[in-house]
Amino acid sequence: MSQIQRRQKNGPLSNRMKPAILRARKRKNSENEDHVKEGKQSRIEISEMSQPLGDVTSSLNVERERSVTPDVPVPETWNKFRGLTCILPPLNPRKLPLPKFNWADQDEVWSLMCSKDRSYVRRSDYLSQHPSLQARMRAILLDWLTEVCEVHKLHRETYYLATDYIDRYLTASHDVPKQQLQLIGITCLFIASKIEEIYPPKLSDFSYVTDGACTDKEILEKELVILRKLNWDLSPVTSNCWLNTYLQVAQQLAQECKEDENSCEKHAFIIPQYSPLTFVQVARLLDLCTLDMSSLNYSPSILAASAICYLLSASLACKVSGYSIEDLQECCDWMAAFFITVHEMGSLQLKAFSQIPQDDIHNIQTHSVDLDALERAQMRVNQCRSSSSRKSPQMSEVSAALLTPPKTDEKSRQLTDYTG
Repeated sequence: MSQIQRRQKNGPLSNRMKPAILRARKRKNSENEDHVKEGKQSRIEISEMSQPLGDVTSSLNVERERSVTPDVPVPETWNKFRGLTCILPPLNPRKLPLPKFNWADQDEVWSLMCSKDRSYVRRSDYLSQHPSLQARMRAILLDWLTEVCEVHKLHRETYYLATDYIDRYLTASHDVPKQQLQLIGITCLFIASKIEEIYPPKLSDFSYVTDGACTDKEILEKELVILRKLNWDLSPVTSNCWLNTYLQVAQQLAQECKEDENSCEKHAFIIPQYSPLTFVQVARLLDLCTLDMSSLNYSPSILAASAICYLLSASLACKVSGYSIEDLQECCDWMAAFFITVHEMGSLQLKAFSQIPQDDIHNIQTHSVDLDALERAQMRVNQCRSSSSRKSPQMSEVSAALLTPPKTDEKSRQLTDYTG
């Protein structure tokens, strides 16, 4: 073999001059490339042999329907969903007695008031959770709070707010010692005054009326405890508020807005238009009923409507409250003994307070009933319970003249008469 043939067989001169390690690395890389090609070829063969999941299920005769979301257009506004709530409406909704407002939606106002009447729960049996407390202790506490309200010229709504706070706090609590009852009462009145009064008394004034039993520090500490226990729900619709609303509606029904319809609608429920004397007569009956634990069996709206049944008329009470006479019957039967007691006390006159506007005197809480009147009313209630007669003995004691509603002209005069 010639020299030229040997060179062609061994390859180019550049390859023959490379080190042995480079030639070995090149052979290794070529081997790796062969393995990669073999791996790719095997994956291609496996993918060709495999079947999709849909083909497998179809081969097993399993039919699956794929859910398709329909194309729903997005609404331009969501206002139609604002009325939807998770709270079921009552089975027998109350009728709307409110007139048309130009400053609010009367349907929303009425719905809000009725919903609060149901959501703010007060139980009449909460004393079972407090072995050291008795019903008479609660009555003594509320009677004392009315005296404090009259001394400091606090409004009726302040007193009724404090009463609601006391009852709901004791409903949510357990084993409250009787030594804490006065502290709870004065603290609830302190909270209510800051919510309702324009110029509430100072903290030192509340501690002073306890005659050293409660200090400023104790009231402030108890305030936070009560607020947390009430979950900061401090705006119930009290029976005093319902009474104001009912009498405003009654006045609207009496006037019927014939003279100046626009003016009547403009000022409706903003400026009180009912008789202050009529208001204090009904409010005194509510004050006496509130002292009794059994009043917690009825909602504030039913208590106010039942009081109007006795002081005005049952038909008017149904019109202004939206309740039927059947809805008020049970509360009226219980309230009869308290009405008789109040009627025996005679008519109530408005008290004059210095630095209080004349048109706001009836809103000041006064000590118009006492514990003796409560005892007389409770004696009548006990007599009713011990009687086996189906007819309520309290109702039989009430003369027909007392329960007969006044004439139309007299009722209108009672509602519109403004006594100075």
